[in-house]
Amino acid sequence: MTEPSPSPIPTTSSGQSWIDWLLSPLDNLGITHPSLTWLPALILTIVPLVCLLWRRSRSKLQQKFQELRTSKRRQKLPPITLPFTTEVGDHLLTLEPAQPQHENAPKVMSIKRLLSANSTPVPFLDRAEALTRLETWARSKEQLAIHVLGGDGGSGKTRLGVELCRRLTHPDARHRGTSAWKAGFLRRIEKSDNTSSNDDTSSLLLVVDYAEARRNRVEEVINAVLRASNDLKWQRVRIVFLVRRPSPLPVTHRSSNEWLDTLRPQESQNEGLNRLLDEASTIILNDEELSDTERRELFTQAYRSFTNSPDSLPSADLTGRLSDPMYSQPLLVTVDAFLNARPLPNSRNGCSPGELFEEVLRHEERYWAEHWPSNLAVNTDRDQQRKAAATPTDAQDEKRKSLNRELARQAVAAATLTDIQDGEDAISLLQLLPTNPGENIKDLAKWLRDCYPPHMNSNGHSALWCEHLEPDRIGEHLVVSEANNLASLLRELLSPSRVGTSSLRTWTVLERSSVAPRLKENVGQILNDVLVEVTQAVQAQVVDSQSPDLATGFAKLFSAVRSHVEPDKAHKAEQALSKGGYLTAFLECELAQRAADISRPTEDASETDRATYASRRLSLSRCLAASGRRDEALETAQEATKLYRTLAEHNPAAYTPDLAGSLNNLASYLASNGQRHEALQTAQEAVSIRRTLAEHNPTAYNPKLAISLDNLALRLAEDGQRGKALEAAQEATDYYHNLAREDRKVYDPNYATSLNNLAKYLAEDGQRDEALTTARKAVSIRRRLADQNPAIYAPDLAMSLNNLAIYLSQVGQRSEALTTIWESISLYRRLADHSPATYIPELAKSLSNLALRLDEDGQHDEALKTVQEAVDIYHGLVRSEPHTFSRDFIRCLNTRASILEHFDEPE
Repeated sequence: MTEPSPSPIPTTSSGQSWIDWLLSPLDNLGITHPSLTWLPALILTIVPLVCLLWRRSRSKLQQKFQELRTSKRRQKLPPITLPFTTEVGDHLLTLEPAQPQHENAPKVMSIKRLLSANSTPVPFLDRAEALTRLETWARSKEQLAIHVLGGDGGSGKTRLGVELCRRLTHPDARHRGTSAWKAGFLRRIEKSDNTSSNDDTSSLLLVVDYAEARRNRVEEVINAVLRASNDLKWQRVRIVFLVRRPSPLPVTHRSSNEWLDTLRPQESQNEGLNRLLDEASTIILNDEELSDTERRELFTQAYRSFTNSPDSLPSADLTGRLSDPMYSQPLLVTVDAFLNARPLPNSRNGCSPGELFEEVLRHEERYWAEHWPSNLAVNTDRDQQRKAAATPTDAQDEKRKSLNRELARQAVAAATLTDIQDGEDAISLLQLLPTNPGENIKDLAKWLRDCYPPHMNSNGHSALWCEHLEPDRIGEHLVVSEANNLASLLRELLSPSRVGTSSLRTWTVLERSSVAPRLKENVGQILNDVLVEVTQAVQAQVVDSQSPDLATGFAKLFSAVRSHVEPDKAHKAEQALSKGGYLTAFLECELAQRAADISRPTEDASETDRATYASRRLSLSRCLAASGRRDEALETAQEATKLYRTLAEHNPAAYTPDLAGSLNNLASYLASNGQRHEALQTAQEAVSIRRTLAEHNPTAYNPKLAISLDNLALRLAEDGQRGKALEAAQEATDYYHNLAREDRKVYDPNYATSLNNLAKYLAEDGQRDEALTTARKAVSIRRRLADQNPAIYAPDLAMSLNNLAIYLSQVGQRSEALTTIWESISLYRRLADHSPATYIPELAKSLSNLALRLDEDGQHDEALKTVQEAVDIYHGLVRSEPHTFSRDFIRCLNTRASILEHFDEPE
């Protein structure tokens, strides 16, 4: 017996499958004939295919609409004059000309075009007749001349450069001058084999923007022009360097113009180059603020330009507030006029630069929305459906609503912070943003490029992925406002792996923006974690390139944020700089100052704390002395010595060696400051202590004793005790001779120093042949060392060459003496470019020596010219530090007097 089959379980319509739902109409129609059973399969195939084709068509349609919007926007843009090239000697220069003055300001245009100097429609205001002075300078008769325009961001430097280009190349310019001009902003300089020219241009103006951050370009363009100075093609060549802020490096004592000193090129052995810079004219716009009348005139002109109505006038209330100090420079006046001419809904009248810049960014967001990719939009599907039936005005509103404001601001801030190299670099950096769009990151990178297209080279390729938001101060404001969202990006940009030429923009923008406390703290904390590694990476690249640009750029950033870096981290980073020499001297000094920025220990402080403080102060004194800050070095060394003396009294075994080292350094700084008697006493005490230590442990302390003996010999010679000086120098040399035989790598530098000093005392004792032999040994060792690491040993080689030239002259080898002293001067000129406060005095000594050698060789005119340069240097040095340089100045004056005896009418 079998049970009946169970009845089917009834189901509700809600459980009906989508296939049943799709086929149910067929059942209702009675389509159940076997010949129609193929129809459901056909429907199941066609429907997904139609959906797929619709999605693809929709995507292409959106892309076409985006391209159409971009094309329409570009059609509204005024025509652009393309870059051009010109030959200067054996170099091909690519120049970007000043664009024609725009007549109007189209809507939905980037502030980069509306407010930047090269494209703004605002008429130019020649305040204090700066442009008139520049044009007079440009049309002067000199074949070659340099002008420096200095001033803070927004002061009008770039606009002045643009207007000078426009004025010189205007069609009517021929009526005001005698020659045709080529003029533009220098974008590229490269070697060229073709020196022919087919045009009739006879005058050239080169404008170099951001010159303080492009020292290599400064040197390259000046040298190219100097080499082509005899080219009859050019009746005159003018170079204008735009400098945002002066260099913080110590300046030469013969130059009172810090704006010029920031351009001193690196690796220059060209005597004419620095002289040309010394003769340059300057206009510092910070010193020429807008008058109240000029502010009102500029505001009115800008207001009319942005309203596109020549008859519109701002209200008296708007112009009445321009007397506020905030409006002393053109940018903020122009920005305020722009905001009042084009007010946005719910606009907020700012009372500070930051508030004005934030309101400007609201305008820029409208420009961003015009380009914003549809697949990055924040709209819902319902919004998309509603957009289809919208009016043009509604469509604009919807477009703005589709902008992911947070993501856009972060992306533009990222592009402002660094030179993005290519698409891959853009994607890797944008992925670090907290609101990055994931798989659509490529569209975000393309959006950046569309909004801020890069400059194209003459070959049609771009050097970067995209440009930066301008004007600079607005870009820097954006970076500050997004600081909290850029932590991951900043960690990457400040990492050791990113150290390179592209780092300079990052460091420069952050240094300028660090006036904002929040960003300053963020950057300082990031640097604190990677300071040692970044410092090592900077040193490696600096030593490899033999240019201090990276070290100087990083030092400026560190100086700006160092209050947020732990002193211990700074000390470790300072200790890592063992190979950079004068190339990293400024960075080392900045690190040493932060390392020493610890509380002075109290009387009841631990021995360790007092020793740490003394050690940091002693290290700082060395860095201060190396950077030419002699008074500060002396004061700091005296403080360290006093502390070590107290420590040694309580624990002689531990701290007597440190006291001796501190005394040795103190003796040098006392001598440098003219306190020779005190210096001798201090050096004698250092030798006495180290001699006692060496008697108990010669292996450990003989090298230290030799250092102190060398120092003592110098102090004895200064005191006129030449015999004792020779004895001390001979003893030091004997020590180092033995040490160098055991470990040449460690002791050769000190051995060369002892040989150099010994040669001097041998010569003074009348042992000229022995002096020459000894000096040759010193030069041989130092040349080998300088070949291995010029940053460390080139200064020593320059000194030894200077001395060797003297000894060669004394034994009658005048030709070799001249060759040798020329090499010394070449080295000192290069060193003075890098660290003028340290090496300008040494250059003066070598110039005085060269003058004597030229005089001996019968080249009296050249000798007089050379000694006069030395006299001019010493004149400035004595004014600043008479106690240090008076003796050398008197010797130099005596040299000039002896040379003048060869002339019929001596001065």
